[in-house]
Amino acid sequence: MPSGSAVLKGTLALAVLVAAARSTPVVPAAQQQPTFRSAQRVVAVYATVVDRGGRLAADLTQADFRVSDDGRPVDITVFSNEPQPATVAILLDMSTSIAPKVMQVRESTARFVDALGPDDRVRIVTFGDEIAVSPLLTGDKEALVRILHEELWPGGATPLWNAMGAAMTSLAGEPGRRVLLTLTDGNDSASLSGWPATLGDVERQATSDEFMVYAIGMEGAGLDQRIARLADATGGGHFQVKRDADLAATFSRVADELRQQYLLGFAIGNLDGRLHRVDVRVVRPGLTARARKTYLAAPVR
Repeated sequence: MPSGSAVLKGTLALAVLVAAARSTPVVPAAQQQPTFRSAQRVVAVYATVVDRGGRLAADLTQADFRVSDDGRPVDITVFSNEPQPATVAILLDMSTSIAPKVMQVRESTARFVDALGPDDRVRIVTFGDEIAVSPLLTGDKEALVRILHEELWPGGATPLWNAMGAAMTSLAGEPGRRVLLTLTDGNDSASLSGWPATLGDVERQATSDEFMVYAIGMEGAGLDQRIARLADATGGGHFQVKRDADLAATFSRVADELRQQYLLGFAIGNLDGRLHRVDVRVVRPGLTARARKTYLAAPVR
């Protein structure tokens, strides 16, 4: 098994990517793959809708939704119930305690990769002795599975906040829906220089760069409830996988949600630089929408 220093030299050698300028133009509602940011005066909200039994509701129309901005109803100017491309950073805990579970982590993550759509892209990030960010951001499933089989080596503590910041930084300039999918069996227990070091840093980064955070907690210390709250705030989801539970099924659930989310867009009335509250509701009885709760009304930079 390679040492920590050997991993640094492998395919997952640290790649620090600088966020690109936010200059993507607004895409008209008629197109099926709109890529826009709040800086372009349109806010994109991706909503997951479930029934009382937790089953995904996939047959809704624009008329089924109501959106408000700081309590004021707004018109939905962009709507799609078609699968939208996702750019995903899969963040895998490789601390020492993961060693007995590496095969399970590898095969379960491969299930998620297998469920990718034709326009989805993934970057794999691991953390333990170090934070290793794959240089590949790709939809090539064979390449991603090869990374999972060749580059997962556990060891070290859990620099969780550092790793979440590094993963988001690696995708911050990408257009469209950005997702951070984190798997861990413990709480933050280390800090590495050069990366955001606190939960507050991570929360601010997730908000300003409009990330949807998903978190999966494996048996161990359990999922940090602060991460669960961040997932709720960003419109993602969180899951606690118990000893005998099927981790692969949880990864598959996340993939299903990403495929069946609704895209809602509305125009910003005032680029005031403030954090606004967003509320998304479904008018059909028995259904609940989960979506991000805030957006930053920042001007184009």
